Amino acid sequence: MKTVTGGLDAAPDLSGLSGEGKAAAPVAEVVEDKVYTYVEQMPQLPGGGGTQAIVNAIQKAFRYPAVDLRNQVEGRVFAKFTVDENGSLIDVETVKGLSSTIDAETIRAIKTLPKFIPGKQNGRSVKVSFTVPISLKIQ
Repeated sequence: MKTVTGGLDAAPDLSGLSGEGKAAAPVAEVVEDKVYTYVEQMPQLPGGGGTQAIVNAIQKAFRYPAVDLRNQVEGRVFAKFTVDENGSLIDVETVKGLSSTIDAETIRAIKTLPKFIPGKQNGRSVKVSFTVPISLKIQ
């Protein structure tokens, strides 16, 4: 049977541990050019509402192209955009579209959104990428 010697106030012998003399690793820092997909505080439109408010605002700004109305084109478009550190939209594109005219109108509608409240990570404003599904139905 092994016994442990020393009292509670005795300092343990840590001489065999590796990394002696090395500084502790810093807490994850914000990388300036990195585009995040999820952060502590996600970007939002003025007034809040989360992702649903963003989708609603895009749908409200969307104007169905005449050719797609005639052809009864309906479905879902997946759009991707980035909110930069200032709340501006950059890199707006469609990831999965329905037609070239609907894709162009989706991009136009997204670009009409007001400036966002930027996302934050570790207290600093950062770029955050969004992909949102936009359902389009002729009414």
